[in-house]
Amino acid sequence: MTRHLVLPSNDPLLEKIREHEQAWQQRGSTMLTYLEIHREYTPRELKQAELLWLRVRPFFEPTGEDCGTVYDETTACPKCGFGARQVGPLHLELKRIPKRDIARTLGGEIVVSARLAEQMKTAGIRGYELGPVVSRQGKPTPHWHQLLLPECSVELSPETRVGADFFVPQPDEARCPQGHVAGFTVLSQVHLQRSSVGEADWLCTRQAMGPRMGAFRPLPLLLISQRLYQLLTSLKVKRFDVEVAHLG
Repeated sequence: MTRHLVLPSNDPLLEKIREHEQAWQQRGSTMLTYLEIHREYTPRELKQAELLWLRVRPFFEPTGEDCGTVYDETTACPKCGFGARQVGPLHLELKRIPKRDIARTLGGEIVVSARLAEQMKTAGIRGYELGPVVSRQGKPTPHWHQLLLPECSVELSPETRVGADFFVPQPDEARCPQGHVAGFTVLSQVHLQRSSVGEADWLCTRQAMGPRMGAFRPLPLLLISQRLYQLLTSLKVKRFDVEVAHLG
């Protein structure tokens, strides 16, 4: 029998679930099949945030690598696989790109529509570059651009909880001993070191998240300024989530 539970973070039932899950894992099994954390903010909280953690949803396939995009793996970390350098344009199955202003492949490549690219240029948005998007056969399209973030240097603070399991502390095999990948996923609100944040509107963290599995690559957290957030909302750009990123 399967149960679907929706609980607030302060519900005492969470501690009971934690105890039961620990017992199940000690027996080599698990009680939980899926967990997703949702955080809700008031419009005022979102408007007052200096930075927001942006997640483009959902991912789409096939990835750029599946469509012929070339990556130089010699630049990747041998421990975690982070740091491979894209060589040449982004190849995609153009008909599979979702019809919205921003989308992300399962491999982490981000594309923006020509409309959004023009609006960002007009608004003077900072911290990004645009690259070409081409078909599998190499034919360019005027409708899409690859969003490139030239520098990922924002540092996570120790308050950001990262791990593989929300309920049971366990070794996080995604964590890189060289510091490239902080862990499997973010389990708490995002906290950042203010001193590492510049004046760009598109930013990303130095540390990535997630394991290298097939076409999926460890990805940094994508951050946007309040100015960019207001632009996206004014344009009614859809299919993304934001959470407040705390600076300290």
